[in-house]
Amino acid sequence: MTDQQAFFDLLDIMENEKLVEPTRFFDLMRGTFSIANLLYLDADVFPAGLAIHRLHHTLGANSLRAYMDAGFQRIDPVLKMAIGGVRPVDWATARKLHPESEPLFATAADLGHKLDGVTLPLPTPTRRLAFLAIQADMPTEEWPAYKRCHLRDFQILANLFHASLLENDNRIQLSDHCGKSLTHRETEVLSWAAAGKSYWEIGTILGISERTVRFFMTNARRKLNVVSNSQAVAQAVRRDLISTL
Repeated sequence: MTDQQAFFDLLDIMENEKLVEPTRFFDLMRGTFSIANLLYLDADVFPAGLAIHRLHHTLGANSLRAYMDAGFQRIDPVLKMAIGGVRPVDWATARKLHPESEPLFATAADLGHKLDGVTLPLPTPTRRLAFLAIQADMPTEEWPAYKRCHLRDFQILANLFHASLLENDNRIQLSDHCGKSLTHRETEVLSWAAAGKSYWEIGTILGISERTVRFFMTNARRKLNVVSNSQAVAQAVRRDLISTL
């Protein structure tokens, strides 16, 4: 088992540094515990799917591409159990409960990944999802005892990491808000975009041209420091600049 002093050393770093960058956090976690890979996701949850706000991981590009190309997010039992959940999700348990997810685990094995791990849901506002997934780097028979010994450590450190990123977001948002407030028209356009309306439909509702709608949406994206309309909507909802209709 991991030396507890190593955990306390890592805990001191997490508590004393204002922001621990994801790469540094992952390196510290892998150096302290027997971890093969980590994945951190922070996203907004919409009926049509997830609008990813932040994604960091140590997986190879091929693994992530295979997951997305095959559409495994639609059958991923860990993702299903994490959305709206608060309990840690053990991958082996999720696999047993959802046999339809077997192609996902078979592909992961083919790519050389171990199939033991745990996903830790993190505190979020309504309509938002965040978690830290930890992939074990040890024989399957050793994982249950190891997880039982260190699950509390994993959860504490994951919460501190998540909190530091959220606090940094808040600092940036307060700074941005001082000089980049959305206009009334921009919030109107974003609100109707959140309701699933097209540029043409928004223009018809507001009595303006489609070109003008595009202009307001472009301004909103720039002020919110995002590159897509879905990200703009997610940011506006997160900051309580608009409400979903």
